[in-house]
Amino acid sequence: MNAIAIISVILKISIFLTALGYGLKTTSEDAFYLIRKPGLLLRSVLAMNIIMPVVALLIAHFSALSPLVKVALVGISISPLAPLFPRKPLHAGGRRSYVIGLMLTASLLTLILIPLTLKILDIILVRPVNIAMKEIVASALISVIVPLFSGIALRYFAPAFSKKFGNPVARISQIMLGIALLPVLVKMFPAVIHLIGNGTVLAIAVFSITGLLAGHFLGGPDPADRSVLAMAAASRHPAIAIAVASANLPGQKLVPAAILLYLIVSALIVFPYLKWIRKPAPGNQTRK
Repeated sequence: MNAIAIISVILKISIFLTALGYGLKTTSEDAFYLIRKPGLLLRSVLAMNIIMPVVALLIAHFSALSPLVKVALVGISISPLAPLFPRKPLHAGGRRSYVIGLMLTASLLTLILIPLTLKILDIILVRPVNIAMKEIVASALISVIVPLFSGIALRYFAPAFSKKFGNPVARISQIMLGIALLPVLVKMFPAVIHLIGNGTVLAIAVFSITGLLAGHFLGGPDPADRSVLAMAAASRHPAIAIAVASANLPGQKLVPAAILLYLIVSALIVFPYLKWIRKPAPGNQTRK
């Protein structure tokens, strides 16, 4: 087994353990929170699965971006949430039940919404849009659905075990993820730099800002829910986005680099938003 294969295995295990760690701290009520909140569920689907694909199509149609970046944006817009997603909204004070429930619900809906969305794109673009459904299903199952449900089941049937090992599993996954990601980032960095230009960064920034705005205004009256949906609309599962883009650009080796560029730009866009929502209102500031 060569170094690339070893890194890939470590990365997959770390992602699995990340979702498992969240599952060990999640109740079944949390997991199915959105089922009991149909209004919030519909607004979440509107922000993530309707507005964002439309924005991606508009950017692709009216810009002079390379086909690679256009397809990457569309792939990102129809992808579910990544297993690493909960960290930021939870740290920002988001409701755990909504954060985990949204990630799980989005992954389950992916199995229906991605084929449906691509069929609609077939009609709009008047050309066949390929779908890598096998890779999409496998990625959603292995990285989110199976580990989350496994963790939830362990918490239900073995609460003492989940309480004892929840934090260690999370720490191990973070260490493994760092070990696996560093060489990947170093290797892909030149390709990412190559993609910068021709309005690519601006287009990704517009896409991410639109996601933040859509989620923030559709999140409802609770500020915590608004921040969760804002970050969800601007953040997606990179592996599934790569699978969708690669299926429509076979042989294009820069697809992962394009998705990585999106992740970098999106993170830079989300950072000031996080600082803003964490800032206490003037009336809530404690006098020294």
